Amino acid sequence: MVRVLLSLLFAAVLGAQGTTVILVRHAERQSIWDADSPLAEAGFRRAQALVPLLAALHPAALYTSDLQRTRQTLAPLAARLAMTPTAFPKRDSAGLAAAILRDHRGQTVMVCWHHDLMKPLVRALGMKGAVPHWSWDDYDPLWVVHVPAEGAVTLEIRSQRGLFKPAPLAPTGTEGPGPGLP
Repeated sequence: MVRVLLSLLFAAVLGAQGTTVILVRHAERQSIWDADSPLAEAGFRRAQALVPLLAALHPAALYTSDLQRTRQTLAPLAARLAMTPTAFPKRDSAGLAAAILRDHRGQTVMVCWHHDLMKPLVRALGMKGAVPHWSWDDYDPLWVVHVPAEGAVTLEIRSQRGLFKPAPLAPTGTEGPGPGLP
């Protein structure tokens, strides 16, 4: 009888915990004209630089879209955590949100998604208030969606600034900044 009561209490506590969804945009890609463009070199550097920050959030699950740039962005994190990301079709933000809320209540989940689909995903997670626009040229934000067991869903915007420092570009075959530059 005591075991049954403890089990019920434990289940009630877990059920009362909120879910945290960390949204990160895929890193820089090679081409905006190729719908399934792989990451550019800067994107691979960003993906590597994100690992310590994202690993420290202890995600219970990783999700990406079905496009290679999202999978490549989370690949270093997945390797570090020995996890396999689950891929969802790019246009299925509602299905992704439903899976997260169904399968990961009370957990932290990491999602690598697309700037133009962040707003529909946040809405599908239950956000009722204003959701800002994620600019097409901004790779810096991390959106943290807090989905409480009860009450309003909230959105917190964090920054990667200072984490990722792109390597300076120099003409091929030269060293230093070039003629006339300090």
